[in-house]
Formats: sequence, structure tokens, C-alpha cells
Amino acid sequence: MPVKELTPEPVLVTGQQPSPNTLTTTYGLQGMVNTNGAYNVNPTDPKYANTTNVLFATDKDGNPMPAQKADGGIDFKEAKEKQDLDGYFKMVTWPDTRNSDGTECTAVSPEVYSPKSAGLVGIDDNMSAAQKDTNLSAGWTIDTAFYKYNVPRPDDPTITKIENDADAGLDASGSVYTTKLDPVISGECTPSKDDKHPNTVVLYGEDPTNPIADGQGTNGDDLVKSSDTWGFRLGEAVCETDTGSKQGGSWWIQDTNKQYPSPDPGNKYNSYRRYHAWVVESTSGFGLTSYFSNVGTAYFVSGENVPDAAKFSVAVPHTVNGSLPAGSVVTFKGEVSPVYTAWSSGKLGMTDSKMAISMKQNTASDWTSLLTTPANTFQRDAAVGTTSSVTDSATGLTLGLTKTGASTWSWTLNIPAGRFAGYNGSDETQTYTFQVEMINPMNLRSDPASIERKVDITPTTLTLERYDVFQVAGKAYKYVDGDTKVPETKGTVVHITWPGKGNSSTDVVVGDHGLWQAVPPEGINQGEFSAQVLSDDAESADPKGGFQGGNQSVPVSHALEFRPSNSALPLTGGWPLSVLRILSLIALGLVGFVACLRNRQESRH
Repeated sequence: MPVKELTPEPVLVTGQQPSPNTLTTTYGLQGMVNTNGAYNVNPTDPKYANTTNVLFATDKDGNPMPAQKADGGIDFKEAKEKQDLDGYFKMVTWPDTRNSDGTECTAVSPEVYSPKSAGLVGIDDNMSAAQKDTNLSAGWTIDTAFYKYNVPRPDDPTITKIENDADAGLDASGSVYTTKLDPVISGECTPSKDDKHPNTVVLYGEDPTNPIADGQGTNGDDLVKSSDTWGFRLGEAVCETDTGSKQGGSWWIQDTNKQYPSPDPGNKYNSYRRYHAWVVESTSGFGLTSYFSNVGTAYFVSGENVPDAAKFSVAVPHTVNGSLPAGSVVTFKGEVSPVYTAWSSGKLGMTDSKMAISMKQNTASDWTSLLTTPANTFQRDAAVGTTSSVTDSATGLTLGLTKTGASTWSWTLNIPAGRFAGYNGSDETQTYTFQVEMINPMNLRSDPASIERKVDITPTTLTLERYDVFQVAGKAYKYVDGDTKVPETKGTVVHITWPGKGNSSTDVVVGDHGLWQAVPPEGINQGEFSAQVLSDDAESADPKGGFQGGNQSVPVSHALEFRPSNSALPLTGGWPLSVLRILSLIALGLVGFVACLRNRQESRH
């Protein structure tokens, strides 16, 4: 804006001499300046009697202005006190180029060499803003001065969003997680009141070698002293009017991920970048900046490691004497190496990935969630060998963890046996798939890894249908529910312990329809025997032929009876072969005896 009456009219300075470009020494150049320089002095002062090239602020009648001192200086204090003038004073000269004969130069652009002839000299209050700008642009700025003039800084902008997959705003920590290496940073700002002189938002990305200094938004000196911590200038945008903004305006600038010089050439996955911005105003002509905005942090997130299913194992409990021991659990173990790990000390860095464990009965359609780890489970600065545990609040299950490497943990999950329900006698209802997924901080899941196992925790039910010295027999059922009975799988082993000294035993396998039978050893003719399944068909014998693991049935026992039951009368297939041989010999003897008697009777006749 023009300054009233400090220099109300442009002052023509005469006496300027041509300046030939023939000087070759600094001393000669200084002499030329002394000869041709224009001085702000009082031409009536005897000391300047021979000085024609002078500049002195007078009114239109030639009287010195109040701020014009006799020695040629300008006293801005006088301008304030006597004329109430304060603010920004801009010293401008306009060239008035002449030919050697004193005539005006008309062959050149008057805007540059002879603005007076084009009416481009000086400004006053009656001019339009456009005309003032035109006239000032035609002049040559010498210097500026300030006196008791405070141009307020523009309001600080605000970063509210950094583009991510969910298009969500910054969280409470001022951060977002994004898979985009070139995100759009946006926010709010206060627009200029003059559309022709807009406020501009300038965005900076942090230089890792010179991190953003704390407190830059509260101390103006820090803006100058810590300029090396501003970061890399990424771009600028005009603060546009936005009625939906609390500050009245909005802005957005994209980090193209191409403007970071070495040694940090750009954004990278599994890393982060911090941003801040300020506003530059253009109304005053000073280009004042606001303080810096809040700091927004973008964590660049890629995919997750797929768990290694080869490291999975499932241990299944077994019944003892027909019942599961109290507190029996199915133990699921494995190893995991998450991409993202957390700092337990709270340092700036990525939050950790989550691990989700689920299972599904193969006859069911839906997965059952067992446990999902909370934040800060996998801590990068924990020592190798550190043990910890986390509990899922929804399921109550607890995961045990041991750090086995820089970013590797072994884990164990105990699942109560009561969660494996729905068995109906078919092998499919005993078969379960256990699954593990990793979830990165953007909630993007890895491919699942799984293991399938038969969870047989139901004991065989044995029945006795014969129990005498010639044979013991019965049936085995792998599932009994009221009248529903499903025969045990063919090949299941029944272990029989005989009465008498040493308790000898016999192992027999279940045949078709769950039938099993055994012949007591020779000499066993009384006492109580016992039958029990020690291992079901899901298990196998050890190298020595003994049984390992497996479900135990409830043992059944009965006293051996000497006489066979009705179901095992002679010739029914129930008696031992030795007995049949004796009876055959007796029968043959009787036949021979009858034959002898018949021969005697015939000889008498």
C-alpha cells in the first residue's frame, strides 16, 4: 500500500552521468559509484553545494516532509509521531533514460527505461490496486524498512489425513498405516481474504539424518535456527476455501516418493516418514510463514510372512480307563516370524503384526476363532530367550511365547478338550484343521497355513457276550449314544489279561462288525479275566510290539465259567478242537462195540 505523504510525489534526481562499462579495477568502480551515485541529502546544505545528484523528500511546494531530516536521513519515528505513519516502507526508483543530447529514449520499452513518459512513476491513494502494482513493478526496489509494523503470521495449517487404504484420518498418535508409498497428505488451513494474494501451504518430508525438531510450532526462532530440520520440500498448494473445514480452507499435496535425495532416496515398505507443513502468505509482500503444523506420520506397510506349516505340531490327549484326565488339552505348537515388531520401550516405529489362530471341524463350514494376539505382543527389542504370554479376552485362551531369534518366536496354544464336540461316530467329525494367519498393521492378512489332525478323545466301549474256559468273546463300539452304536474300526486291538499266577495276556484284533474273541490258554479254567482297549486305530505299536498312547477303554471283567454257555454247544463251533476229537473217538468206540455184538449174534445162528 502507498505511504501517505512521506514522499507524496516522486522526486526527480538529475546529474546522473553515463557509466561506461570500461572499468577493470575495484578502485575505479568505487570512484564511479561516488561520482554517479544519488544521495538523499539536503541540496541547500553548503556541504552539498556542488552535488546535483540528490534525493530529498519534499511536498509539492518544495518543503521538507516531517520525516525528512536535514542531513538527508529519514526519521521513521518522526513519521509515526507527526504523521501517524508506521509499517512497511519500500524504497523504489524509476529510471529516466535519456539520449546523449538529452532527449527521451523512445526506441526502447518505457516500462523499463523511461516509465515516466508512460505514466508509470509513483503511486498514490487514489490509484487502483492494479495500477499500484503496475507502477511498483516498473520501478527498481532499492531497500525496505520497517517501523513499529507487525504483519501477523498466517495461521498454522493442520495435517488431518495421510492417504491409506481405509481413507481414515490420523489416529491419536498422529499416525496412519498405509500400503501407498506415494500418499496424498491433506488437511485444513486458513485461506487469504484477498483472492489475488492467496495463502500457500508448503509440505516437507522428514530428513532421517536431521529429524524434525521438537517445539518448532511454538518458537519462531526455531524456524530459523533449525532450518536443517525442516526436511525435504515436497510441494506446495493454494489454501482453497472449504466450508466444511474448521479453519475455513483445505489443501492436499502428494508425496511422489521421488524428491528425496541420497542417502534416503525415498519411502520404503516397513519404514515410516514424518511430515509437517506451513503456510506462506502473499498479501503483505513479505512472504511471511506460519509456524509448522502438527507432525503426521505414515507407516508404509507391505504384506506379511506366511507362517511355516512345517513347524506346526498337534498333540492330542487320550482317555485313561475310559475317561480323559482332568484339564486335558489339545496342544497346538508352531513358530512365527512377523514382519512388523513393536518397540517395548515406546520408541517411534512400527506397531507389531498380529497372529490369528483358528480351527475348523472338517464337517463344519465355519472357522472357530481361538486367539488373536493384541498389540505389542512381538517386541523387537526383547532379548532372545524372553518368555511371555497373551490371553484372548473373547475366548479366554492363553498363548505362550518364547523369543528364539531376532524376529522369531515359538508359540504354544493349549485348547481345552471340551471344545472338540460333535463326534457322531464318523471319522470326519473327529478330523480338525488348525490354521494360523499373520495380520499386518493395515489388517491385511497373509495366506493361511494349516495342519490337519484327527482328534480322537472318545474311548472304545467293550461288551462281553461269552466268558467260559473255552472262549471269551464280545463286541467293541467306538461310539455309543443310547440305542445308536457304531462298531469299532477293524484292527483295533483288545488286550485280555487272564487269571492265575503271572497274569498272562492275549492281544486280539477287532474284526467285522466290531466282533472280537479269544481262547483262554491251556490250564486256565477258573478265575476272573479282564479285557480292555489300550490303543485305538489312530495309534500304532512301537518297534518292540508294545502299545503306545491311544485311548483306553473302561476295562470289563468276568469270572470264567467251566461249562460252556448254550450258545456254544457241541458242533456249534464253540468247543475246542481237542474236546471234539475225544468225543469222536468215543463215538467210534461205540460203533465198534455194537458191531462186535452183532457179529456174535450172527454166529449163533
